[in-house]
Amino acid sequence: MNIKHLRINMSSAPVNILIILDGLGISEQNYYNAFFKASTPHLDRWKFEHSYTTLQAAGTFVGLPDGYNGNSEVGHFALGSGRIMKQTSTLLNHSMQQSILQNSDIIANLLKKFNTNRTVHLLGLASNGNIHSNIDHLKALIFVLKSHDITNILVHAILDGRDTAPQSAQQFLDAIATDLEKYKCGKIASIHGRFYAMDRNNNMDRTQASFSILTQEQTSKTSYTDKINQSYDQNITDEFIQPTACIENHTIQQGDGVIFFNFRPDRAIQLTQKILELDLSFFVTPVLYHASLATTPLITAAKADNTLLEVISAHNKSIFTIAETEKYAHVTYFFNGHKDIRLQGEVRVLVPSLTDADIKKNPCMQAEKITAHVLESLHTNPSDFYLINYANADMIGHSGNLDATIAAIECLDRELGQLYEEVVTKRNGIMYITADHGNAEVMHDTITAQPCTSHTSNPVPFYMLSSNNKEDLTLTSLADVAPFILENMNITVPDEMKK
Repeated sequence: MNIKHLRINMSSAPVNILIILDGLGISEQNYYNAFFKASTPHLDRWKFEHSYTTLQAAGTFVGLPDGYNGNSEVGHFALGSGRIMKQTSTLLNHSMQQSILQNSDIIANLLKKFNTNRTVHLLGLASNGNIHSNIDHLKALIFVLKSHDITNILVHAILDGRDTAPQSAQQFLDAIATDLEKYKCGKIASIHGRFYAMDRNNNMDRTQASFSILTQEQTSKTSYTDKINQSYDQNITDEFIQPTACIENHTIQQGDGVIFFNFRPDRAIQLTQKILELDLSFFVTPVLYHASLATTPLITAAKADNTLLEVISAHNKSIFTIAETEKYAHVTYFFNGHKDIRLQGEVRVLVPSLTDADIKKNPCMQAEKITAHVLESLHTNPSDFYLINYANADMIGHSGNLDATIAAIECLDRELGQLYEEVVTKRNGIMYITADHGNAEVMHDTITAQPCTSHTSNPVPFYMLSSNNKEDLTLTSLADVAPFILENMNITVPDEMKK
């Protein structure tokens, strides 16, 4: 890493703040670019008055295959760990290849004890977004189960429309159905919009809606094609399609096996907790979602030690971490290198996210409350380091609504202006502002002629705001941020961040 150390007198700048504007990327295409169209006088001015550059936040720069879009998990991991490591999804792309999975001792041992008259249920996000899942992993599982003489397979497909085009489910379901028919081994049993099956904000009514379809025989069944078309006629896109049984005998029964093939934990935990209430032969997940969830993982998730917050805490510095509950895992588990830890001297504030399904109506979300909490802390009991996640650009950007996303970014600019006045102007502190991945800068897909709700592979901004004169920055990717901050705090950079 080629990092230019800006010489800062920390005795006059005791407060350091890292702000992550979730989902705010940089694009030269301006027509559907919410960041370009938004009125952001502070961010615009700071580009010229302070130190500014852009950072790579996708593909190999964050441990993903070349060309893959960035995402919140890998972005926060890179920012917090200060290094580039092969991410869990990259590791799984290898271990979930048909030839390798077919020789998996874990799968073989589970199936040796399995009553082949029972059913194996494959549950997960039917998507090629590679954020929470990969449809190729599902296809490999179907092939391998068939090779082990498992012929009773039911697929419970969670529909995306967030990391993929809003109306794209049919192509993924057809591909799955083609494989099931080819191997004569099963059917698509149910479909679930991810709004229900992948809630992570303790909206248990949504989780229960999916769980009920998975476990209770329904009197009404609708083919996946008919349900999709009916939903589109009502302006309901894939993400929000109600959980639906597609065939007779669609439920998980006692003694069945379940494989939940989502590899990102945060949006799989609630449904996993419910499924673990059942009497199953086995319950396999790609990785362990949480230490309290007794599933059988196929691999160990990528982990990093000596992360930014760990190093700061080890030097007896106090830490203040804040985010909306929707982004809880991002500033904790992901940022701390896939470790569920609580650090000495750390204060955590989690602001409850809005429960309104239509967040387009609330573009500020909880940004104002987050800012208020930070200002209160600065006034009453200042910490040495602050980690802040503002979710607006990502959460509103996922709605596909350009005007709402513009309003969200304008709200962020106002909040940042308040923090700048307190931190830089009054306290001679330092604000680092960046993002974890792109999203809001591309709001329309000209190929599909649909709103673009997915992440991008675009670079993200990086601002360093302080009372020092503007200097050039030589950071190139998200992984450069942590060692850069440590150097500016006069803290020795650990060897793991120097590779």
